[in-house]
Amino acid sequence: WLFIADGSDKELDSCALSPTINDHFAFHPIVDPLSRRIIAFEAIVQKNEDSPSAIAVGQRKDGEIYTADLKSKALAFTMAHALELGDKMISINLLPMTLVNEPDAVSFLLNEIKANALVPEQIIVEFTESEVISRFDEFAEAIKSLKAAGISVAIDHFGAGFAGLLLLSRFQPDRIKISQELITNVHKSGPRQAIIQAIIKCCTSLEIQVSAMGVATPEEWMWLESAGIEMFQGDLFAKAKLNGIPSIAWPEKK
Repeated sequence: WLFIADGSDKELDSCALSPTINDHFAFHPIVDPLSRRIIAFEAIVQKNEDSPSAIAVGQRKDGEIYTADLKSKALAFTMAHALELGDKMISINLLPMTLVNEPDAVSFLLNEIKANALVPEQIIVEFTESEVISRFDEFAEAIKSLKAAGISVAIDHFGAGFAGLLLLSRFQPDRIKISQELITNVHKSGPRQAIIQAIIKCCTSLEIQVSAMGVATPEEWMWLESAGIEMFQGDLFAKAKLNGIPSIAWPEKK
């Protein structure tokens, strides 16, 4: 296979970004390579290391961390709107405890979605499996509110922690993203292949969509495609683009 970029990157004019904003977002596509289709763009926060917000992270109280985590998503939606992503899905990352500690989190997200001419059905909220959820019942209720509003829910880095199967037993996300730790050199590893096949089988039974993240080589991609995965994210197809969206390298047979 050859991987050929489909054009040039798209970047926001720096003049459109407020100089007072210390946190920006890089956008990383999730793609279906064989159909040459963009499934979603993940908005990944990028902190300016010299900014007060970055320097003070270790000194913040938990409540301040969760507030900052939530409020930063307003910028992600603003940037998505400015990049004219149309009806493409937009994936954002939240700390699980943000939903618990910020009682108006769902309302805040819905208001920002509407303010940027987006719709809830376009939004995916990702949570990382390895992050501790200490008040699970409250977290589960917040997840129900998100899904009732039309927002999809995903577990990020699935397989990297110890809580993945337990999370699936207690609430069913719409999607999971298999961790890069399992993806790397999967075509050479029998144990990783067996684990990924078991994850796919489990998620198929639960009607959960599966994607693979951190795909870096054609060999990894080809094995995962043959295993039944259709959605991919990784440098093989595109690198995350700060304040913009990257061109995508689609596979073409030699």
